[in-house]
Amino acid sequence: MSTLEVTFVSADRTVWSGHAAQVVVPAADGSMGILPRMQPTLAILERGAVRIIGEDGEVTERAVDGGFVSMDRDVVTIAVDHADRATAAR
Repeated sequence: MSTLEVTFVSADRTVWSGHAAQVVVPAADGSMGILPRMQPTLAILERGAVRIIGEDGEVTERAVDGGFVSMDRDVVTIAVDHADRATAAR
């Protein structure tokens, strides 16, 4: 099973880093799901929640006010000014 290598950073810290099965971000033109083996993508983020579903099914969710996401060859980088805890693990 393919996974995503995710690095989620804010201006002052690494928010989350590791491997995930799926990432959902609040892109400027609507919610965008990112899965392994997708086409390379670069998108601007709006206010909303970034949701990371880990390999083990654990969900991490953070509220963001904007930023960007890039994805290429199963490497996902999410960069925002700040990220607040919205919800934690299920």
